[in-house]
Amino acid sequence: MSTLEASQGELMQEAQSSRPRPGILLDRDGTIIVDHQYVGLVDRVEFIDGAAEAIAKFNGANVPVVVVTNQAGVARGLYGIDDVNRVHQHMAERLAAHGAHIDMFLFCPYHSSGVVEAFARTSDDRKPMPGMAKAAAAALNLDLTLSWVVGNGPEDIGLAEAVGASAVFVGPDSDPRPGVWSFSSLAAAASFILERICRVNSVHDVPPSAPTVPGNSTKFPSSPIMSASLYLGGYIDESARAARSIKAVDLDRAAAILLGAYTRGAIVFSCGNGGSASIANHLQCDHLKGVRTETDLSPRVISLSSNIELLTAIANDIAYEDVFAYQLQSQSRPGDVLVAISSSGRSPNIVRALAWARDHDVRTIALTGFNGGDARALAEVTVHVDCTNYGIIEDLHQAVMHALAQYMRQSRMTADAISSTMF
Repeated sequence: MSTLEASQGELMQEAQSSRPRPGILLDRDGTIIVDHQYVGLVDRVEFIDGAAEAIAKFNGANVPVVVVTNQAGVARGLYGIDDVNRVHQHMAERLAAHGAHIDMFLFCPYHSSGVVEAFARTSDDRKPMPGMAKAAAAALNLDLTLSWVVGNGPEDIGLAEAVGASAVFVGPDSDPRPGVWSFSSLAAAASFILERICRVNSVHDVPPSAPTVPGNSTKFPSSPIMSASLYLGGYIDESARAARSIKAVDLDRAAAILLGAYTRGAIVFSCGNGGSASIANHLQCDHLKGVRTETDLSPRVISLSSNIELLTAIANDIAYEDVFAYQLQSQSRPGDVLVAISSSGRSPNIVRALAWARDHDVRTIALTGFNGGDARALAEVTVHVDCTNYGIIEDLHQAVMHALAQYMRQSRMTADAISSTMF
């Protein structure tokens, strides 16, 4: 169990009555104070230049700031719980002199290799495990997926990954992992973090009367945004949230169905309307030419959205609802695969094609958004994007299409070939 110390009880009470908001979770040693190895005594506390001022900036923007620190020195018998609390009290006093404060101190005194019996065990609170972050979220009403974790160690980046937060690495080096921002210090990172939190707040400040869609946690945009740059920032933030909503198990099942089809020579059909039609056409390109390049696979892929003469003939002479199902009736065989792309999941020609495929032993994958519509229920596997913005849904459907193609391609390549190839 982590030990908590709240500096502002009023803030906690206020937080419980409001919507979840972003917060900043700061590592302690190496981020706020110099890492002198097991800082358990007040006289070993040395603030890193600019750290107090950075925290004051966060306070000024009304962003909750939480310290989350592993303190294995307690388990190793180097100092006690009271010593850690004294260090934190000293830090709070020093920060106050700079007009700054920490809203909550959390620390984990446990370690599996400890010599103090009471603390010699594993703990879900020890970073990179999510215990301390979850405790902060519960106490201060934080949305961890909108929050930031800042630290100088792999355990801090791991914590961010564990709770879906954004990650900032601070120190003289940099972290090479995708999606991790690196800065020389907390002071250098402060403005960058604040700018992005302000973007999120402008996007997610939804009044109670704003329209929402069941099953979706946000609506973007929910109110006017005054500049293109802020709009793009909000668009990117909502895209990141929506991307995290895609279930790994569904993506893996879709990949297995497609790879099975490409391995045994079955045909993969794709279809969609409007922007989704362009994704269906692009799927034919990347899943035929792209997957084949430098592999032993020879995919057979057909986009049912690509032949304008055939589409208009079917639509004019029969019905637009039949433009995809009619083609499947002539060209597909049992064991083939249909990839149907529809943001709403409600397009009648998509629904009809999925229903026909299901009834004739053609395996089905749907890419959907919003609440998924009938397509989500009909498809054998649905890769669903939990979002209400057409552009973001289509962007992520395109990303899913690319990711599936590249995954299958590299799965049939040697490690040396992968390292020397541009994807």
